[in-house]
Amino acid sequence: KYRAVFNLKRYLSILRLFLKVKLAFKNPQKHELVIFDDESIIEFKNFIYHYNFFVLQSRIGNINKIYFSFKILKYFFRHYNGNIMTAYLVSLLEVIRPKVVLTNIDNSLKFFDLAKILDKKMNFVAIQNASRFDLVEYKYLYKKNIIKSDLTKNFYIPNYLCFGQFEIDHFKHYGIKVKNYFKVGSLRLANCFYHIKKNKIKLKKFNYDICLIFETGSGSVFYDKNMQKGFADVAKFTIKFCMKHNMKLICPQKRDKKISPEAYNVGINFFKKYLTNNEFNFFISNSLEQKKEGYTSYIAMLQSKVVVGVTSTLLRENLAIGGKTLSCNLLPTDMYNFPVQGICSIKNCTFEEFEKKLLQIYSISEKDYFSKLSKDKCYAVEYDEKVSTIEILKRKIDLFLAESK
Repeated sequence: KYRAVFNLKRYLSILRLFLKVKLAFKNPQKHELVIFDDESIIEFKNFIYHYNFFVLQSRIGNINKIYFSFKILKYFFRHYNGNIMTAYLVSLLEVIRPKVVLTNIDNSLKFFDLAKILDKKMNFVAIQNASRFDLVEYKYLYKKNIIKSDLTKNFYIPNYLCFGQFEIDHFKHYGIKVKNYFKVGSLRLANCFYHIKKNKIKLKKFNYDICLIFETGSGSVFYDKNMQKGFADVAKFTIKFCMKHNMKLICPQKRDKKISPEAYNVGINFFKKYLTNNEFNFFISNSLEQKKEGYTSYIAMLQSKVVVGVTSTLLRENLAIGGKTLSCNLLPTDMYNFPVQGICSIKNCTFEEFEKKLLQIYSISEKDYFSKLSKDKCYAVEYDEKVSTIEILKRKIDLFLAESK
């Protein structure tokens, strides 16, 4: 019954798609480079226009044009195996014949499907865009019988341009199928530095004592009230700490109030639920609204003496560039433990233990701080001050384009 309802919804969404999009009765032009998922363009903006590329829209809600021709139809029936979207996207790639299919939606199940079918004909390349908690979350959801299959078995990445060594160890631990790994660092972090340089933004070192990363959790795993309380308690501890020690706090908002007012209000109401009136007022008075360019959190992070959070990728990035970081896990699970142990992480602690740890981090020298890590600071995210991840990616893409399949 569940499967029948799901299939009906899927076919109805496809029918609605045909009613709203423009039909192009022709083949798409051939391109050497295809960008999988138009939302990848956001992070690729600082280097992708150097190339001639085709954008393969993969989300039903984003598709505005459907190509239709005898050749596409021929490939469609050849590859159709019960999934209309997969067969259509494969057909387009068969016609376009790119050398490289590139995405930074590195957890896309649809990308994995295409790679399994066509990786002998073209290079499939995924650039990591966030911490990949998907693996432990899918395992958890499957174990709890919330989802019917272990979706980690669907992962398949021929070429993975990942943050660093941790991701390689993490993926191998869970038996994820990846042919080739390349440690390239964080593209979003590199884009931030590019933005700062281009716009001549002057950063004030240690303009803030503490930067609290705005986290509330999302997805099926976080519906549990104890999980939500864990995120709220980290914020509560940090706010209480700053109020007690008269420290300057900055809390960059995750959502743009003007662009996403509903999501913004959900986040604000989340904290209002768990904080006292004094704590909430302190939180609001020290909040920083998200700006259009999307680097508000990074710029706040770069001007803070210590960055505090739970699972955010920013914690890993801050550590990699030499910033003091504290990951505090008060969630009722070890799934989201920080990849580096030692002075930079704490879990299942009281406020007093949190306070002691944060005071220690705040007061000691950077040299002493980094000597107390269990791993190198670049274990989770590679970082080279002299070579931007943007430049590294351009070189990698050029190499993949030069290869012939």
